[in-house]
Amino acid sequence: MSKSKFFPQKGNIRIIELKGNSYEIGYQHGIALKDEIQYFNDNFEDLICLFQGKIKGKLFYRLMLKTAKDFEKKILNCYPESKEFFEEMKGISDASHVPYEKILLFNLTDEISTYYIGKSMRKSCSSFVFRNKDGNLIIGRNLDYGVFIDELPLCTTIFKYYPEKGNPFIAISWPALVGSYTGISDNLFVSINVSQSKRKEMRAPEFLLTRKIIQYSNNLDDALINAPYTFQGLNVLVSDKNNAVILEISPKMKGIRNLGDNGFLIATNHYQHPEMISEQAQKLVEKMPIPLKDGSYVHQIDTREREKIIREKIEKVNNIDVEYAKEILKSVSTRLTLQSIIYLPRERKLFIAQNIKSPVTYGTWEELNI
Repeated sequence: MSKSKFFPQKGNIRIIELKGNSYEIGYQHGIALKDEIQYFNDNFEDLICLFQGKIKGKLFYRLMLKTAKDFEKKILNCYPESKEFFEEMKGISDASHVPYEKILLFNLTDEISTYYIGKSMRKSCSSFVFRNKDGNLIIGRNLDYGVFIDELPLCTTIFKYYPEKGNPFIAISWPALVGSYTGISDNLFVSINVSQSKRKEMRAPEFLLTRKIIQYSNNLDDALINAPYTFQGLNVLVSDKNNAVILEISPKMKGIRNLGDNGFLIATNHYQHPEMISEQAQKLVEKMPIPLKDGSYVHQIDTREREKIIREKIEKVNNIDVEYAKEILKSVSTRLTLQSIIYLPRERKLFIAQNIKSPVTYGTWEELNI
């Protein structure tokens, strides 16, 4: 696919408005990003073969497609409220002319990879929230992912949702996804990091958790109530204009870390709440490097090392401005860092890193008022 198709607006960040019922929202999404969605569909099997080898990868890809359909039935049975998000996926499918089961797979890849191989495709995410002396919060967030490393930095999209039900919100995301893995409403901010749990149970997928928080919550209390137990372990940063928490979730337990006297919170890819330690998988981060199409590999920074780096930088200062936040995020980024944002909740200012390749933190930053 030609690179020009990724740049219909300035920079590499598009803003797409989505209005109506769930199917209509999905259809608008599919129309706007048809080329990209078809590209990922055409290349997804090759991606799996890159990780698994050609013969095993082709077999595993077919298994993943079947599992996506099986998971849909189980999720709908356990969480009937998820129907609207599957309707959104159907709209994406119809508009982009990509089979529905493949849109399902895109949205359930983390759950399926965790189910079969015990590891998510989302790697090495890092986030922090800091309260400055004037009481204003500043949030920083890197989203690291182990797939389509060369393509996804070109596809960052701001989806502006105006749904028939719930609150309007934005999702900083990529083509074909219905979750709000970095989301902002008038009331809340949400972002998620994987924290591998030792348990494997049919619980809520990530997209259901993020959408229930950002679309259907009006405050932090709502967010904590609305957050379901999830299929895989997560660290969820949720903030309003004045306060923030990190919700640590496994399929069985939840722990809440509050913005305490030290005035900051950090989340990487391990549990820090004392009651959640026993829920942690024995092997936190995949030790094998991530393969690239050119035959090279990407090595990750260990989750506790990233937490240490961020903590040391935060503890050096009394206030964090946007420039220093950029420095913090850059210090824990690798070739897996495909999205990086800074958000000021009271001012409603959003900064998004832009680069034609990862890590995006080494590029320029776009400022938006939302």
